[in-house]
Amino acid sequence: MSLDRDITTLGRRIRRESGNAILFQEARLIAARELGGLPVHTMAPEERIPLRAQYTGESKAAARSAISSDTRGLGLDHCSDDQRAFRALLALALFNGNVYTGPTARWNYSVVASYDPVMSPRMDQLVMVAERAPENVATRLMATVGADTRGIPGLRHEVTYTCHGQRSVCLRHLPTGALLTITGDPAGCQRGNRRSHVPRHSYLTLDDDLTVHERRTLAAVPPISGEATTLLAGLVSRYNLVDRRGHWATSLSWDPLERPGVERRKEPEVIRHGPVRRLWGAGGSWKLRWTGYPEPRDLALALTHQEAGIKGARFTRHGDTYRVVLGTASLDLCDGKG
Repeated sequence: MSLDRDITTLGRRIRRESGNAILFQEARLIAARELGGLPVHTMAPEERIPLRAQYTGESKAAARSAISSDTRGLGLDHCSDDQRAFRALLALALFNGNVYTGPTARWNYSVVASYDPVMSPRMDQLVMVAERAPENVATRLMATVGADTRGIPGLRHEVTYTCHGQRSVCLRHLPTGALLTITGDPAGCQRGNRRSHVPRHSYLTLDDDLTVHERRTLAAVPPISGEATTLLAGLVSRYNLVDRRGHWATSLSWDPLERPGVERRKEPEVIRHGPVRRLWGAGGSWKLRWTGYPEPRDLALALTHQEAGIKGARFTRHGDTYRVVLGTASLDLCDGKG
């Protein structure tokens, strides 16, 4: 049954249960809002804040920091060009693991998924809420002095601070100027106190220029077209999303909806050796193939969803591959090692 028919059916039921006190058009509007059929851009910012939180798992305070009167939709893709470029590069770190092909595969920071971080994408920064161990997550992503092969190339420690009793680590990406904040504070507070520019670990800081190794690594990353950049950045923004109607979920470490049919993805080989993930491509053509969570269909639905998806993105299925298309760019989502 189509969404339009679902809305009509629910609208009639709402009107009937109200004893016809609610007019059909009003009942249909209520049904559209309930079923995700109401265009998000028609909602006031105050209405979009709790809606976004339902999908992302953010606190309302964090969601409120991301949505203003000029924010498009739920704000998952509404960001500066520098932020979008950084998120696309971050995707190559988070969605590659247990494979050793391609220059970013050895970054192997898909292990960050084990911390179940909540992404709070904002216009001028990406906030990663990792309540259990923000410093540990930062360590996974940051290069340290004398360890050229570790860390996302160009990511530097800028400042560490505490807010609501929780530590936050602010990182700056030198090539794009983008800001990444990893925090233990569910509100993702940006104010903080007890600010320190001296990191607790031997991280590279803003005083450290790009190393020769970092320049070589960045040069080895294929060019990414503008629309493909939006798709890859969209993977990061939807890192741990759950459909508010319970139809899909994108967590990389488990199924938040605890669907019996999805449990098969926790196969013995995945449990013993960890999931295999490989995200690679060039220009406007990219492919993500993996074992473990989530199901390819779930990720395709999240990227193209009417409320929480990328505006203009659509998907088709060809055998075991779900192809998400945005303009002239495509992202193939495939099950298994390949």
